[in-house]
Amino acid sequence: MLSFVAPRSMIRSHPSCVRLVGTLLLLCVPAVVSAQEAQDDKPKEFKNRFLEMAGRISIAPAGRSQESFTLHRQPALSWSNPARQTTAGAMFLWTASGRPQVALCLYPNGEHVIDLEFQSLSDQALTADNDGQLVWQPGEPGIRWQTLDDAPPPARSPLLRRRQMRVLAQSFASRLVPPNKNPIELRLLDTPVYRYELDEKAPVMIDEGEAELIDGAVFTFVQGTDPEVLVLLEAVKAGDRQVWQYALARMSIVPTQVRHGDAIVWETNWAVQRPSTPYYVYRSF
Repeated sequence: MLSFVAPRSMIRSHPSCVRLVGTLLLLCVPAVVSAQEAQDDKPKEFKNRFLEMAGRISIAPAGRSQESFTLHRQPALSWSNPARQTTAGAMFLWTASGRPQVALCLYPNGEHVIDLEFQSLSDQALTADNDGQLVWQPGEPGIRWQTLDDAPPPARSPLLRRRQMRVLAQSFASRLVPPNKNPIELRLLDTPVYRYELDEKAPVMIDEGEAELIDGAVFTFVQGTDPEVLVLLEAVKAGDRQVWQYALARMSIVPTQVRHGDAIVWETNWAVQRPSTPYYVYRSF
């Protein structure tokens, strides 16, 4: 956009110049506003498209399509990643009885492509259909639960348990470790992207066998605000004993490390890209 600045002496001696400058400014303003509005509408346009695409996907336990999981239509996280020049992204969750089963990130990859990044959070085989077309079928569990033996027992109050989960999440640290490059430290979002909405006392499995699920939340490590690693925390009751357990899930194709205290408790390699794996990126044209 060209700009015009009149000398102050010219404005003082020629009042009509004031009107000319004002007219030029008015002619320029609509173009500026339109460009800004177009820029502001881009994330909104993607947001609507992401929701539409997620709404077409049906996910269920393998062989039991009548038991489809529930899609939460409000994104668990709307995000961006300036380091990768990704201006808009969204993560959606599917749940069963309020417990997370699948995470899906959608983001643009070029002008006419949307990537769908699936991650199983389930302990069973799954199938995902996109308008009736099979797009993903992981044949193995997507996560592995482990007990946090050094954590205090879950509190009685949901509010206190929320505080406990935040402290427990902060005891983890994560980074991307691409080969032959410097590690990229990831940032934990202190607020969970999802707090379990349990509608029944769902049985779960821990080391001692079957247990009752009390509470849970999903936290995430991010680059920018882009989720790279998910941390699932659950309070469970087994007999008279109540404990915390955790599971980790990747949301990145890049090799990753997670530390708990001073120990590395989880590492991944470059993600294998097959529709039968718990982590899979499906490209939609």
